[in-house]
Amino acid sequence: MAVFVAIELRSSHPLVRLGIFRSPSLVRANVLAMAMFGSYLGFQFIGTLYMRSVLGWSPIVTALAFLPAGVIVVFGSTRVGGLVDRFGTPRLVAVGFGLFAIGYALFLRIDETPVYAAVILPTIVLIGSGFALVFPSLNIQATAGVADNEQGLAGGLVNTSIQLGGAIGLAIVTAVVTSTTDKAASPAAVLDGFKPGLAVAAGIAVAGFGLALSGLRWRRAREAVPAEG
Repeated sequence: MAVFVAIELRSSHPLVRLGIFRSPSLVRANVLAMAMFGSYLGFQFIGTLYMRSVLGWSPIVTALAFLPAGVIVVFGSTRVGGLVDRFGTPRLVAVGFGLFAIGYALFLRIDETPVYAAVILPTIVLIGSGFALVFPSLNIQATAGVADNEQGLAGGLVNTSIQLGGAIGLAIVTAVVTSTTDKAASPAAVLDGFKPGLAVAAGIAVAGFGLALSGLRWRRAREAVPAEG
């Protein structure tokens, strides 16, 4: 990363113009993109292990358990434009991260009983709803106010942050789960090992919620300056 930055600073035609990071909304969108996918990938890792190793579900059944979230994203994210026009991206991002945090916290109720409708499905629905709100809103927020010739750069940075956040979040959650779980232990003990990892995923989502709220306050402050003038 240091070498990349050094090269970009010296290049007359940089791949990433570092001055683009002077935009607070773009920086916030990238950090939130990392938090969004980092928390989700950590949750998905634990959720998959839980369904496969504790509940004994097949790969296809496990995939179908996650499917409602994907359906919500497919049909919901395309309708977010009207909500953005009405409420703005900071509000939608804050609501979405609130849904993430609640969903991950609810998943802490898991036990050895495969109660899908009452225990697993609420989390899946909340996460899908959060993604439908947050993902398009972050892309809009990242590119808002960016020059036309740098729209592709801003969009690419967000998608890079998503992948980077997923890698970091999964690494952290995996380390926590590995350090607290004994593979030879009983299913109940394995579940106890999963829960610290779930708490980490929920914590990342809560941190994202706090950052999203700070963005909302920043936007209100900016809107108040012209009004006072």
